[in-house]
Amino acid sequence: MPALRERIYICPRKNGQPAWILDFPLWWDRREFFEKFGDRRIDTGNPFYVDYGLLLTGSEAKDWDKYCTEALSGDSLSRKPHIVEAMDRLESILKAASWVIVESFEWESGLD
Repeated sequence: MPALRERIYICPRKNGQPAWILDFPLWWDRREFFEKFGDRRIDTGNPFYVDYGLLLTGSEAKDWDKYCTEALSGDSLSRKPHIVEAMDRLESILKAASWVIVESFEWESGLD
């Protein structure tokens, strides 16, 4: 049974700086994200799977991350050390981001 999964690609503002590929952040509200930015979907044309990308500016991604982080502030998930570390890391990376690409791709879960 196919399932959808997302990754984010973070493109730096300065040449020579590293780009980042990360899993879609756990604290980003997936449903709300696609309601807000879903009209930007660009189909990759894969004939077998539903794969597409969405392009955000670095400042849009920073604003979205801040919004989701604040929305999660009262949740117990926001106090888990590995989540706090991931939030801090992403916030730091997004400060230097020019563009953020969100890739949504279909994969075979093996649960057919």
